[in-house]
Amino acid sequence: MSTNRQELAEYFSLQGARVLMARYEGFLQSVPDDASVWRRELFPMVRGMWNAAEGGGRELYEVAAELRRAADLFEQHPDGSHHALKKLPKAETEVRTPKAYREIAAYVEGWKAPFDHEALHGTPLTVRELSLRFPRLSQILPIYFGQDGVAVSDDMQDSTAEDGIRMYISETHPGCLWQLPGVVAECAEALALFHTEDELDAFFSGGAMGGGSGSEDFIDFFPLFIRLCTEHMKEAHSPLRKQS
Repeated sequence: MSTNRQELAEYFSLQGARVLMARYEGFLQSVPDDASVWRRELFPMVRGMWNAAEGGGRELYEVAAELRRAADLFEQHPDGSHHALKKLPKAETEVRTPKAYREIAAYVEGWKAPFDHEALHGTPLTVRELSLRFPRLSQILPIYFGQDGVAVSDDMQDSTAEDGIRMYISETHPGCLWQLPGVVAECAEALALFHTEDELDAFFSGGAMGGGSGSEDFIDFFPLFIRLCTEHMKEAHSPLRKQS
């Protein structure tokens, strides 16, 4: 394996930890020394990752293992210079960074044993947590329908939302089996979670995604997306259709 590929592999081997700790990454940000603070602040993201695992995403045990690996690397590279540690925050007291990561790993690993049902249902959902539910739309909406999206560019100024969706489907083909069903599911989940145009627009066009819906309101855009993707799948990609 080449050096670049090895470094990429090592970097993404800690991606689950990076997603969890993202709220502390950035200028003048750090992991609080006070465990009660980071437990409260990380709870929604751990819950979001648990929910994602229920649908086949990373298990919390995997995330905990990544955090422990990060702790080991911080012990070996206290300045965080190892390429795998990029965008992973240090502790408020930097010398405590390995210990903090191991404490968080233990918290994540034991998060659902037993469930704290009061906290589970009583802690409000956060935008960052909700974003975990839309991994495909978080890419599609900004790239195709965001402020500088290809489906709303000057070359497409007379196009409709349907034209933009068809462009996405065309550019996804022939890999539709691995993308479109998931996109359809995310569109349906969006409509189940957000019940008005204001809610949909605030989440998908706001800070969470920076996306858009072309010429349609989101409340009409997502059903249209579902219909067009489903029609294309019926026409071209039935996985059980006998091949000639």
